[in-house]
Amino acid sequence: NFSTALAWELLVVMVVIVVALRNGRSAIAPVSVILLGCLFTVLPLAAFGQTINLLSLAGLAIAIGEMADATIVIVENCTAELARRGPLGRAERTEAIIQATARMTRPLLFSLLIILASFLPVFFLGDREGRLFDPLAYSKTFAMGFSTLLTLFFLPVVVIWVFGSKTPLQRTAGENRFTRLYRRSLRAAIRHRYSFLAVNVLFLAVAVVVMSGFQRDYMPEMEEGSILYMPTTLPGLPTREAGWILQQMDRKLKEFPEVSRVFGKLGRADTSTDPAPLTMIETTVLLKPESQWRPGVTKKKLIAEMDEALRIVGYVNSWTQPIAARVIMQDTGIQTPVGIKVKGPDIFTIEEISGQIEALLGALPGTATVIAERISAGYYVDVHNDLEKLARQGVMVDEAMLTIRYGIGGENVVNMRQDDNSFVPLSIQYSPEYIDTLDKVRNNPVMTLDGRTVPLSSIATVAVRKMPEMIRNDNGLLAGYVYIDVRDVTPVDYVNSAKRYLAEHLQLPAGYSLEWTGTYRYAEEARHKLLWIVPVTLVIMFALLLMAFRSVAESSLVLLSTPFALTGGVALQWALGYPMTTAVVIGYVAVLAVAIQTGIIMIEFIRDALANRAGGASYMDAVVEGSVARLRPKLMTVATTVLGLIPIMVFAGAGMDIAKPIAVPSVGGMLSSTLYVLYLIPCLFAIGEDLRRHIPRSGGKTGQPVV
Repeated sequence: NFSTALAWELLVVMVVIVVALRNGRSAIAPVSVILLGCLFTVLPLAAFGQTINLLSLAGLAIAIGEMADATIVIVENCTAELARRGPLGRAERTEAIIQATARMTRPLLFSLLIILASFLPVFFLGDREGRLFDPLAYSKTFAMGFSTLLTLFFLPVVVIWVFGSKTPLQRTAGENRFTRLYRRSLRAAIRHRYSFLAVNVLFLAVAVVVMSGFQRDYMPEMEEGSILYMPTTLPGLPTREAGWILQQMDRKLKEFPEVSRVFGKLGRADTSTDPAPLTMIETTVLLKPESQWRPGVTKKKLIAEMDEALRIVGYVNSWTQPIAARVIMQDTGIQTPVGIKVKGPDIFTIEEISGQIEALLGALPGTATVIAERISAGYYVDVHNDLEKLARQGVMVDEAMLTIRYGIGGENVVNMRQDDNSFVPLSIQYSPEYIDTLDKVRNNPVMTLDGRTVPLSSIATVAVRKMPEMIRNDNGLLAGYVYIDVRDVTPVDYVNSAKRYLAEHLQLPAGYSLEWTGTYRYAEEARHKLLWIVPVTLVIMFALLLMAFRSVAESSLVLLSTPFALTGGVALQWALGYPMTTAVVIGYVAVLAVAIQTGIIMIEFIRDALANRAGGASYMDAVVEGSVARLRPKLMTVATTVLGLIPIMVFAGAGMDIAKPIAVPSVGGMLSSTLYVLYLIPCLFAIGEDLRRHIPRSGGKTGQPVV
């Protein structure tokens, strides 16, 4: 499950840090910060009314890689400073560590603020998305906050204790060979910087095209370990026959070896939240653990087999999950992923429009099943008393009405008090076998004044009338529902195509309208909010970059180049076939924040190298040296993030349906962000230097890139 995957992630991150630093004592510092940061996160979560759940753990899973990056940077910076200065006394060593940490304080603090700002879209989503993703945003934010504080104040103390009286050794030959390889490749990229930038722009353009082609959905489906089978038929089916059909359906479902238990329900429950008519069957299918399934059988294949086995004349099948269906039904009134509310002033016209929609959408690609409510097709036993016949037979009107009301129709006659002082109504009605046909209803006995009994047909006209089965009121208008189940397409994409199709082929009368509902509505609400939240967030992030660098050029360089880091996430999402859901968007937000953080630190390394370059060193030499200094921390960050998320990508079980789509952009994005940070940013510095030389400008500092 997800908790196990998170534990494996922590273990993998610790192992990677130990192996990369090649010093068990040095690894104590970043590992202790990660562990304490995760533990301290629990305190503010409780204060904000959050719990330790799937999404809060997912926030920690995303944050662990970013937490490792900051700690690794500090440890590497302190190690390099101590190795450069050589043997030092205890006071000098402490001072060197403090200075090395202080140099990175500003970029780390602004990186934290930018990471916090990057999650503003999550906090401003609607109530529904907020309940789901607020725990993730809170846990990641608090984890990064505590990690930054621990990195700046606790980590130097640990580093001082770790090194004690020993001075860190210089890099080994193996490291130097790898560093020389990176230096040569970086110099080659800088020599061909315009070609390198053009290739990256091409990759980014391809990624944008690929991303625009992704299927869009609201949320990935969370596995509940069960199936809700909801076949629907037309009105008029007798209760006894409907019960028999339900039993046959349950029997067929139970024959599948993957099924543990089956429970079917016909009609509505004794609650106002379940207005299900007899035309709708709800069957809950509990599944066995997947380890007990037939080889090669997936849930999708199992549902396809069940759907094929349960093709019953007169019924339209719909498959979903119990919890998801209840949430959608109580919020929208529609039990299928997509639904249409046809609104207007006349029931019969509404039914006619609904029938046209059913016929049109039945031929639309992506439609699995579609059925429109026959809201005017209810069948009722109508008893019309004849006063002359009543007088002739000597039957009181009240006596006849009692027979019709209680014997045939059924009515509550008394309330029974329960132990908890609640009341349960007791209803009276003839047993079904006495009233299950129209002839039996007509022959029901009615008492006369002199004690005789006469059949109901001798005093009244008994017939079946077709009248509205249900009258829906939706915001003051009459409404009829069209239920749509989709196949091989997401609800969002289906609605977009169906809207265009109906606009071309359906003509609505004046006063009538269509309202699309289901999970599509949730996705639309989230999209409309993101349209204004995301630009505001980018403005805030740019303002923070300006405060960090005090340079429009460098701030623009970071913000405009970070999309290049997302290309790997797009490629991995395309390879795994994930649609663009809210969970995937959260993953891209997380990797964008990491890209900005690592970009800020890379620029700080390059600026430091430019400020301290020797008299004979060129601008390009200083850029290369600053980039080389960032090589090991960046590679360690990539290793901890990618390898740490591998357990989440591989594990299966409860909660992984949400965690995997969030992890996919992070894994792919971290790989592409390596090229972005280690190669693209130095090339952009070199291009900025070219512009500085060829475009005269007043003021400005030598060595600052120009955009």
